[in-house]
Amino acid sequence: MNILWIKDGKLGHEKQVEALLREIKISQNVNIQEIAIDKIKNDALEWLTFGLFKSSTNKIHDFDFDLIIGAGSNTHLKMVNLKRKYKKVKIVSILCPNIIFRKSFDFICLPFHDSNKKISKSKSIYFEGSLSSVYDGSVEESLGMFSIGGKNKHYEFNEDYILEQIRFLSSIYPYKIWHIFNSRRTPDSMNNKIYNLIKDFKNLNFEDINNSESKNIYKDILKSSSIRVITRDSVSMVYESLSSSGKSFLFDMDAKQSNKIVKNISMLINERRIGSLDKNLMADGLYKLQLRPQNKHFDVLREVEKLAYTILKRLKKL
Repeated sequence: MNILWIKDGKLGHEKQVEALLREIKISQNVNIQEIAIDKIKNDALEWLTFGLFKSSTNKIHDFDFDLIIGAGSNTHLKMVNLKRKYKKVKIVSILCPNIIFRKSFDFICLPFHDSNKKISKSKSIYFEGSLSSVYDGSVEESLGMFSIGGKNKHYEFNEDYILEQIRFLSSIYPYKIWHIFNSRRTPDSMNNKIYNLIKDFKNLNFEDINNSESKNIYKDILKSSSIRVITRDSVSMVYESLSSSGKSFLFDMDAKQSNKIVKNISMLINERRIGSLDKNLMADGLYKLQLRPQNKHFDVLREVEKLAYTILKRLKKL
């Protein structure tokens, strides 16, 4: 199977497609070609030339492509234009395209929280949350992980309160070696506070995303940690954790509004599919933190496995 992957440069989008392609490769002999999209140049040239213009730095080596796949709105116009050239190819979008493009796609794969969007039943394939590779092996009890997001439109990102929760967990699990991972959205002010925090805790390590070595160990720590604590603003980090062995918890954060992301996170907590840190108010405005446990019978999510199976099954019928 020959697959062309259109990449938009957004880490969250590309990680989902990468996880899906990795799963497809388990059962298929796959040849994958990748091209990257420049948003501004792409839109202008694609609209003006109907995709006929070929950049000297981003040429496609012609194959008899079976599948073209991409995630994010920046990839959709390119994919639709390529379908005009490769007549037999099937194009697959991870996440929902603009309404003007939807008829052109063969399959549209999107999370359940977007099920209100008008898409033909024959094209739509739903999955829960965000696509992540499945890690269901053994974990190391001595290893823990914090995943920190940043400024967002869903939750208040209270730096000092998040740090307080890190101190709390580091104190009640002093035997664990904790690795703190930040993200591209994490403010510099928060990064500086984390650097100051780890000076006081021998069991804390800061894996700064700006350090290339941190990127290399992220997957290893994710797979090996017996406990992972994630800020609520990143759906992708939440579902990466839920797709891995070990326990998953969420930092306590105040919601800014009741949108589909906040409702999805609340559903996970209320159904105890993920644990959480809670603030319990006491007298005189004081409070104490405590852990609300995840259901111990919860199994790792396998959304990417189910999606790969469904896509391949539907392709055979076309």
